[in-house]
Amino acid sequence: MPDVGSMSPDSAAVQAGQEARPSRRSILLRTGLLVAIVGFVFVVLLPRVVDYDAVRAALSGLTAGQLAALIGATAVAYVLNAGPARVLVPGITWRQAVEADLVGRAVASTIPGPTDVAIKSVLFRQWRIPLESANAGLVLASLFEPLSSLVLPLLATIGVIVTGQTASPRVLLLTVVGMAVLVLAAFGLLAIVRSEALARKVGDWLDRWARRIWSWFRRTPPTGIVEAVIAFRTSSKDILSQRGPLGYAAAVAAKLGWFVVLQLCLSAVGVDWATLPPAAVLAAMAVVGIVALVPITPGAVGVSEVAYIGLLSAVAGPGASEPITAAVLLFRVAQ
Repeated sequence: MPDVGSMSPDSAAVQAGQEARPSRRSILLRTGLLVAIVGFVFVVLLPRVVDYDAVRAALSGLTAGQLAALIGATAVAYVLNAGPARVLVPGITWRQAVEADLVGRAVASTIPGPTDVAIKSVLFRQWRIPLESANAGLVLASLFEPLSSLVLPLLATIGVIVTGQTASPRVLLLTVVGMAVLVLAAFGLLAIVRSEALARKVGDWLDRWARRIWSWFRRTPPTGIVEAVIAFRTSSKDILSQRGPLGYAAAVAAKLGWFVVLQLCLSAVGVDWATLPPAAVLAAMAVVGIVALVPITPGAVGVSEVAYIGLLSAVAGPGASEPITAAVLLFRVAQ
């Protein structure tokens, strides 16, 4: 493995792009696996639990005004997606942040792994944005995205309390667990920044767990985790201390942007708040956000749909599976 510390930012970005580029055989295998999973989900699994004719009927009832609202909310959500990068990457404009986010998500939705970070690094090099601080900001933004899901159950609980409703025990449990993990992650980040020895220990721990988890799915684990953690510590000190809280707030805002899109999708097909409270939708988004971290399919295609439909239908009760399925499919098309 090359010495990461001795590489220039430009050469590191080029190497990252080369390492992220899969072979033709790998692309064909991943495409075949994706098609097989999507076929199983939508041809075998979902028809057993939902009526596709009812789903089509729910989608065909969308009005022009509802579609316009969904398109507008989706556009806002995509801009909010770029918020963490806009905050955490010095020198980047809103236009560049949105372009990089769209390109990165398009690549990651096709090829799983850290391919989006590599592609964004190449774009930043073309835009003459200093890669050392830019890559540190990208890593923080990528880290904040899953961590932002952990605060959603807390927001759901606050919403329940404000509206005078009774909080579900499951949502309360998710709130406690999510906040505990979030606090541990915050202390871990601060500890890594302050101590190189601890950063190395954390890198070793992450490397062991990555190898174990990836082996469960018979996937090649990522390499260079220890070196990446140490390099991250060096380059992220100032960014984390000066812009970290605002970057995390931007990541939470992005999640809330997609929450609005999902609520509009549910409303468009006739699922009201009495049938499916917003607190339950937020809690479901938190669970799906964590499930989607497991690299089973690119963009969690198939996995997210099943998780959303199962979680939301369980809360809504009998008779709501078809409109919820229609809303989830509409939401995932938007994403």
